[in-house]
Amino acid sequence: MLIAQISDCHITEPGDLMADRVDPTVGLRLAVEHLVGLGDAVDLVLATGDLVNDGGAGEYDVLEALLAPLPQRLVVVPGNHDDRTELRRRFGLPAGEPTKPIRQVVDLDEARIICLDTNVPGHHHGSVDDEQLAWLDQALASRVDVPALIVQHHPPFESGIDQMDRYRLAGAAREADVVGRHDHAVGVLAGHFHRPIVRGFAGTVAFACPSTAAQLLGRLGSGPTTYCDDPPALALHDLTDGSLTTHVVQLRDTTAWTPSWAT
Repeated sequence: MLIAQISDCHITEPGDLMADRVDPTVGLRLAVEHLVGLGDAVDLVLATGDLVNDGGAGEYDVLEALLAPLPQRLVVVPGNHDDRTELRRRFGLPAGEPTKPIRQVVDLDEARIICLDTNVPGHHHGSVDDEQLAWLDQALASRVDVPALIVQHHPPFESGIDQMDRYRLAGAAREADVVGRHDHAVGVLAGHFHRPIVRGFAGTVAFACPSTAAQLLGRLGSGPTTYCDDPPALALHDLTDGSLTTHVVQLRDTTAWTPSWAT
């Protein structure tokens, strides 16, 4: 099966910019056009948080309009810039108070998708507490006949980029303990870092998806938050025979050619 992932769209209200210079609707529009073109080759689209920039209702109006053409099923998890109440209301997510995490399990013929809520309202770092980890353990244990993917906003690892690691996920080591107990868990799909980053995690692969809005400069170590003009991007995850293969798709005009020696 083929799963698409978009992340960190940071949609603003019309006329507003993200990070002083980016119109985030441009990249998301390109992502949606690409996914529309793929049609039913894609079984599911995951949106891994920070879908809007400031959590405002007007931003979610724009987001909904941009996502409306998607022909595939869309599964949303919250990020640190999102508003749980707005997400619940607009995307049919499980009901609950604003302080309660949004958790859900999506069962497909070929996979179980387990969605965590790493958001800490009012803060930019993430957290998974004992209650949420117990829920994850149960969600993994209750279906073992297909591969399981864990989906969340904050990656369960550090990036090496100090400006992002100050907002890392608290409880990542305990999450690793839970995931490592389940052999059918094949990956953790996250966002937050605004860069494509992969790391081994508890016998699986953890992946941070690039942004549809703007990428961070890949400068390891210390320094201020710095973006660059790398193109917006999405990810395509091919889950076949219990293994995950991930392709990062840059959303820009490209020229393709077949050399004379190719068959």
